[in-house]
Order: sequence, then structure tokens, then C-alpha cells
Amino acid sequence: MEAVVLGTDRKIVLESRPEPGLRPDQVIVEVDLCGICGSDLHAPHLPQVYRGGFVMGHEPSGRITRVGDEVEDWKVGQRVAVNPNGNVCGHCAYCLSGRPNFCRQATMETALGLQTDGALAPWMAVFPGTLRALPASMGRLAAAWVEPTATALRAAVLAGDFAGATVAVFGGGPIGQLACRISVRRGAGRVVLVEPAPERRRFGPASGAELTLSPAESGAGLPDSTVDVVFECSGNAAARAEALRLLAPGGVLVNVGAGPGGGFDPDVVLLKEITIRGSFVYGSEFDDAVGLLARGDIRVDDLTTEIVPVGEALRAIDTLRSAEVMKVLVAPNG
Repeated sequence: MEAVVLGTDRKIVLESRPEPGLRPDQVIVEVDLCGICGSDLHAPHLPQVYRGGFVMGHEPSGRITRVGDEVEDWKVGQRVAVNPNGNVCGHCAYCLSGRPNFCRQATMETALGLQTDGALAPWMAVFPGTLRALPASMGRLAAAWVEPTATALRAAVLAGDFAGATVAVFGGGPIGQLACRISVRRGAGRVVLVEPAPERRRFGPASGAELTLSPAESGAGLPDSTVDVVFECSGNAAARAEALRLLAPGGVLVNVGAGPGGGFDPDVVLLKEITIRGSFVYGSEFDDAVGLLARGDIRVDDLTTEIVPVGEALRAIDTLRSAEVMKVLVAPNG
């Protein structure tokens, strides 16, 4: 089968791979759609989480085609979303305390598309704990957006109650757009989106942003200490520094995007009593995202730029790196 692989030489390539074998404790999922995540673009330079030699892709939806002999409660033909960080051990301190997003087995050893074979291929073998059943009424595109929606929803939960608040979102890619939309749904009084790419800024109004600005416009147009909550989705050190400038005393900064450099001036954090929270994958938010999308509470169809076959995935990655499009989904089986 044709697959997108991060090679041991840290290069992303198309490669012919054998179809996955079925263990007694696994199921085979025929991949319908898999999104290309922003972190996938940087996979060659993230060896701490992206191991070489595996099939990429961690935003999948699909259908069960085979079930191992030891697997219960799942059957052939079921439509599923797959939680790439769902293979929890169940017995570490984090699993036992209800914080499965810190389970090392699930997130740093067996995460699908990062440390084990993922979904940028026609089929994938997964443990049943990663599966989430999809309602029959849930559309194809919505099913493909469960994982990124869960990521944005986790950030919103960590921000606390921000009803009526002024919210700034740095980074207008898929996660930033979802953060805007979830903020509006959770009652934010005003949402501002800051994004350097014109193609991505144009989605701001549809995502509920009252203002959509470039970083230069943010510096000139937004006064100091006028924002209550910031979602930093860009991974840019300059954006983190700008977030501290904008936050009012007692404000909350949720750091969603990973990137090099600092940006956190400890004196500003101290003098404003700013709360900084990291947002790492998700827990129960994955299930909540299924519900949000199934009910149509969050719109994602307009954020889907293109659906491509596996053979065009490398071209799509290049296009995404240049921020010329919003979101590309890969359909390995057509």
C-alpha cells in the first residue's frame, strides 16, 4: 500500500508498505480521511515525539474492516474516529488520576502517526481503546475534524470561564480558527484573530473574529492590557511576547502551539499576575468533540480546503508550509 512515511533519515517520503497485520488485541481500520496536522509539517525536526520509520497521520476517521479475536464490543462496518493518543496504560499515576494526556505509553511511546504507524495509508492497525464510535448522522468532513477540534476544545477548557471576555487568538491555522469558533460558542464578548498569512486571515470573520489582524497591525492597533484570554496557537516567540503585552492583569494565556524561543518575560508575568497554562493534547475533550461536531455546533466544512489522494500528500504538505491553504485532508481509499 502507498503511504506517507517519516523515514529514518528524517525525510517525509511516499513509500510502498505492506498492509498491517492483525493482532488478536487490535482492529484494522480502513481510513476514510486523515488530516495533515501543522505539527506534521515539522516532523523531521521533532525527534522527541516523531520517531523515524513509521507511517504518518494522526487525525483519522474510517471504518472497521477486521476485528481481532480478543477484541470485544467492536464489529466490522462501524464508522469510527481514532484517538491517536488513546492507547493508555490504565495504571500509571496519570491514568489513575484522570489525566490520560500525560500517560507516557499513550502520548510518547505508541501515539499513532508519531511513534507507531498512523493513518496516511489505506489501512491502520489500532488498539480498541483508541476507537470512538461515530453517529450515523455525522458527516464525512465532520468526522475527519474530531482530533483537531479536541485539541482546541482542551485549550478552551483550560482557559476557564471566559464568558463576556475579550479573547485574542494568535495563529489562524485550523486550531486557531477552531479556538475562535469555540470561544464564540462559550460566550466570549469579543474575539480578535492575529495571523500573518492573508489566505488564513480571510477566515477570521466566519470564525467569529470581530477583528482579524496581521502581527504588525496587532502591535499598532491593540492597546496594552486590554485582553482577558489569549490562545497562542502559532508557536512563535514574538507572539508569546505580544500576548503578555495585551493581557490585562489577572489574564490567562493558554499556550497551544509549540515552537522554539522564549517570549515569556517573567517580570510582566509577575506584575500582571498572568496565569500561563500549557495545553497538551486532550482527555475527555476527544469524546466531547465528537458530540460538538455531530450536532453541528462547530462548523468545519468551510475550513476544509482540499481532499487529495495519498499520492498528492507531499505536494499538499508543501502548500500547507507556505500557508496558501487552510486544511488538507487525505483520502487514502478515494
